[in-house]
Amino acid sequence: CGAGAAGHLYGPSRSISATPARLLPAAAEPVAAEYSDTEDPAEAMAALPDLGPTGLKNKPRVVVLGSGRAACRFLKDVDTSVYDVVCVSPRNHMVFTPLLASTYVGTLEFRSVVEPVSRIQPALATRLGSYFFLANCTGIDTRKHEVYCTVAAGDEQLPTNPYRFRVAYDKLVIASGAEPLTFNIKGVQENAIFLREVNEAQQIRRKLLTNLMLLAPHHCL
Repeated sequence: CGAGAAGHLYGPSRSISATPARLLPAAAEPVAAEYSDTEDPAEAMAALPDLGPTGLKNKPRVVVLGSGRAACRFLKDVDTSVYDVVCVSPRNHMVFTPLLASTYVGTLEFRSVVEPVSRIQPALATRLGSYFFLANCTGIDTRKHEVYCTVAAGDEQLPTNPYRFRVAYDKLVIASGAEPLTFNIKGVQENAIFLREVNEAQQIRRKLLTNLMLLAPHHCL
């Protein structure tokens, strides 16, 4: 639906305050450009499977982008009797990052430092109208109150082409975190392991074990 139709559907009862256009002057352009290489953007957007706008008889929908500590703190406290909750994140768990350093040395098991999002907020797995999407947010249209998501290709169980969809929201929480700082030090991005995810801790553990195995024959001599 267009901006006018979206405004009519949501109405003043939803207490929506639109983000000023100057904060996101071209919110829709990157999304449209994503589909312009092979097909007409309007046709591509119309063909997307969506989670459409909520009706006046439905609970307002809160969309949360991310599954880090900030996002999960919000998900834990949100009143699901008042709101439907949708979480969009490329991982389905929260990581206790301060404990990651203990996992690659064997003090803690990797499963001990993660918590599934559906356990933090059970409504995501048990209530109709609340959903978790394992996907990346690739665009936001604040005028239409929509977020655009993509399931990345590469997994053997996923189709070759990226799977795209959109989710309408009444309230939007952006808690996607930030990229680690490299302070413009040459070679850090290419060679360092930043230790923010479980797979990064596993990489460090594999490197430690490999180095110990390579060292053992020389040590015996």
